[in-house]
Amino acid sequence: MPEIIEKPQPGQKKKKPPSTVPEKTIAVHHSHITLNTKERNKPGSIGIPFPSVRVRITDIDTGESLPPNREGKIMVKGDLVMKGYFDDIEETSLRIKDGWYDTGDMGMMDGDGFLWHRGRLKRFVKIGGEMVSLVKVESVLTSLISREIDCCIVEVPDFLKGAKIVATVTEKVDEKKLLKKMAEFLSPIELPKQFLIIPELPKMGSGKVDFRRVTELVKASLSNQRDSEDDND
Repeated sequence: MPEIIEKPQPGQKKKKPPSTVPEKTIAVHHSHITLNTKERNKPGSIGIPFPSVRVRITDIDTGESLPPNREGKIMVKGDLVMKGYFDDIEETSLRIKDGWYDTGDMGMMDGDGFLWHRGRLKRFVKIGGEMVSLVKVESVLTSLISREIDCCIVEVPDFLKGAKIVATVTEKVDEKKLLKKMAEFLSPIELPKQFLIIPELPKMGSGKVDFRRVTELVKASLSNQRDSEDDND
């Protein structure tokens, strides 16, 4: 039977059930939906959906199902998917429609039925009609800078493209040299349009960089820059 998941209260830790599933899987509220086996697997993928689970990839704007090898939002349906959030009709209605659970993840299903996880939707941005992974850009930048330098890639509104990518770093870097090297791994639309120095990037309790807070700082900094330019005109 589908389960009802009780949302944890602030400060309350989620309980993790023991996993008996080998290899790599993707979980939807404690329910495994895919599996890579020794007999059938693809390195880098998260496996093939279980027979009792249906997975589809949808366009993030239209909600229409996408064909194989097209990236979109991962939607899941089946007995292993939760029935809803306990005592939260609003959240349930946002996440579950016609039995399909919105995982909030981006991914792709290849022609052989293997699911590939690309990251959380909140860390993707649409630029010029294309979806760009901020995590991917951040990973490339991290590999090219000194270990002593922290970085965080964020997106901010842009009048022409709808959004633009900004790279924040804790120390000054050679921007031209970095962009040239990053271009070896990224497309032009994925390259940061601006670098900003934030000596100490805000972090969450887990120790990870708080990209939401960084985004706020970047927006404030860019706004101050525009105000300063207007004053000088």
